[in-house]
Amino acid sequence: MRMKTLKEGIVAHADSLSELFKFSAEHTCRSILHSLEEFTNIELLTFKELTAGFFLGFEHYLWASGCSRNTSACYFRALRAICKGAERQGMVKDAKKLFCEVFMGYEETKKRALSIEQLRMVAGADLEEPSLVMARDLFILSYYLRGIPFIDLVYLRKTDIHDNVLCYRRSKTGRMLTITLEPWMWEIIERYLCDDLDSPYLLRIIRQPGSIPEERRQYESTLRLYNKHLYRLSERLGLEVRLTSYVARHTWATLAYNEDIPVAKISAGLSHASEEITHTYLRSFSDEQLAVVNLQMAALVNPIAEKEWKRKEKEKGKGNRNDKERKSSKNELHTGVPIPGRKRNDSGGKGTVFN
Repeated sequence: MRMKTLKEGIVAHADSLSELFKFSAEHTCRSILHSLEEFTNIELLTFKELTAGFFLGFEHYLWASGCSRNTSACYFRALRAICKGAERQGMVKDAKKLFCEVFMGYEETKKRALSIEQLRMVAGADLEEPSLVMARDLFILSYYLRGIPFIDLVYLRKTDIHDNVLCYRRSKTGRMLTITLEPWMWEIIERYLCDDLDSPYLLRIIRQPGSIPEERRQYESTLRLYNKHLYRLSERLGLEVRLTSYVARHTWATLAYNEDIPVAKISAGLSHASEEITHTYLRSFSDEQLAVVNLQMAALVNPIAEKEWKRKEKEKGKGNRNDKERKSSKNELHTGVPIPGRKRNDSGGKGTVFN
């Protein structure tokens, strides 16, 4: 179908992404359209009328509206793809030239991660409100599972667990990850375990399994609530870092780095696939090695995991490594920290879903 106006091109591109179940990219297109409609009247704006000056003006509008440089760059990369499609149909002469004035790269931003002390505050918080308890529990579970992204946590299936080992594919990259499930992980999983025999999902987050778009809407709704409750939790605890679904993942990576874990192992644990140097190292570490790294990360916040880590260190004859530097701080900070998920609530032991 030949599209003459920019709006028609954006809508058609968004619809095609929806058919491919690329919902995040589709959402970006819908957001671009909404912003363009606020910027100017695009109902009759044709591809032939587009200029580099038009997109430069749109960029200035986005920045003035509070849009970050990275978000606007994402918008323009999507618009460039749409204009390249129009170029192939003869409606645009040089799509690349239209975007020569706007920023389309990536700007380094301040990373957000919790310190060990802040993470322990979250893990040990005495909470009564079920929605905050669930948000905290899922946040800590995400940390325990090597910073698993929330979308992958939501879509974990019962069949992903074999012999106490979780095997799942990253939704973003398709890479397979393998994680040994330890008691402190099970303690949280069992609280939110889905007992609906007709549901394929491990956790009671997608409550009404159905078509892919229907489940995606449930996921997006839950993600909004999850981040809302995490924000409330960070406010209640007085954290300097605003909690979001991604903070658990970045915290795992940052604390691993601070614990002198080799960067290659951290990349393998997170299943990063964007750096060529990471690819060469991914094959160097076995699932058993990554399980040891994950145990060490859990030991920073969980007493049972800490005890298991110390036992393994003793067996390896490395129990005295950095002992003089860490002994006093560990003894001080590990006292009285409860295990997330242990405290029963009014539902009789099972966690409630967000409301």
